[in-house]
Amino acid sequence: MNRTRNIAVVGAGASGLFLAKKLSEVRSLNVTVFEKNRQVGAKLRASGGGKANIFNRNIRPDHYNQPAFLANLLKIYPPEQLENQFAAWGLVTISDDEGRVYPATQFSQTVVDVLSDFSSDHIRITTEHDIQHVEYKMDKWIVDDEPTKFDTLVLTSGSPAGMIPKNQKGYNGYVQSLSLKVNDLKPSLAGFVLKDYPKSLSGCRTKAIVSLYQGNNLIHKESGEITFKDDGISGIVVMNMSAYYRRLISPNNCRLEINLTYWDENFDTNTYLHNNRNINGLLHPKLADLYRQNPFDTHRLVFRIADTYPLEGAQVAHGGIDLAEIDGNFASKRFKNLYILGEMLDVDGVCGGYNLYFAFASAAVAASKIRNSGI
Repeated sequence: MNRTRNIAVVGAGASGLFLAKKLSEVRSLNVTVFEKNRQVGAKLRASGGGKANIFNRNIRPDHYNQPAFLANLLKIYPPEQLENQFAAWGLVTISDDEGRVYPATQFSQTVVDVLSDFSSDHIRITTEHDIQHVEYKMDKWIVDDEPTKFDTLVLTSGSPAGMIPKNQKGYNGYVQSLSLKVNDLKPSLAGFVLKDYPKSLSGCRTKAIVSLYQGNNLIHKESGEITFKDDGISGIVVMNMSAYYRRLISPNNCRLEINLTYWDENFDTNTYLHNNRNINGLLHPKLADLYRQNPFDTHRLVFRIADTYPLEGAQVAHGGIDLAEIDGNFASKRFKNLYILGEMLDVDGVCGGYNLYFAFASAAVAASKIRNSGI
């Protein structure tokens, strides 16, 4: 008969809730989840525009900054297994033509409700508890001044992406006491601030083929809707560009090239103009105004990149705890019975359910290891 073990989970986001749900199935595990905010699953509720794009059926390792690590994870815990797990918990899901999976309710709170519905009374969630210090001492984990000494500690408190600057200060400060290798956090899945940008385009939304170049090298190309802002450009396709931009060793001399004739990459604009009095029927009105003031190549509207928008405007962070600190089960190589999950790690993917898949999959793998561990 297994003895009772005490598990501490820092963070009640996607990874923390999924882990707690999995561990709730084991009666010999007492799990305490510490959450800084008043409510659990804050980022999960906001994901997918409130619809929660929980994973993607067609995940590719090369859409992450750590493709080799993800290739191995996909073998251990493929998207189909995640889908089966959600189904077993009663979550009905649907998917679109691009493989993005959502709850059938199209409401992210549904996912939070399913994950926080525990079938046992040995899961405790304490909110508004901002962990300040953790320590491994005499084969136990000490968390702040908690009277319980924990057998296992799981870190899953995410990153400061999307937070206002004052809330970013000191976020996850408790990790410093562990002296783990942490790579600098930078914005990913964020829009771009552009150089020499015509502010008259602010508010314009259009579909286009977007290409990211560094010098003469094409880094990434994708089609989708773009949104022009006061000082730059955003939209899902642009956010994906920012993920590849962040992976460059030195992101200098980068530009975006925008083909506005997305329905036909080689559309003959010259013939169109020859047959029509103006360009009004081809471009969004704000782009048409810009063209009239200073004609440009509709297949290659070029903007030089100054930088991404800051971390507070990013969906995820590039950087975090180095993967060299963990093994394939997300267990620390340095500390006994310590696990690190989700966005705390230096893993980030493109839009479309990639980052939530990693949050859930890392929790699933770690939960399996914890459940099967003798201590």
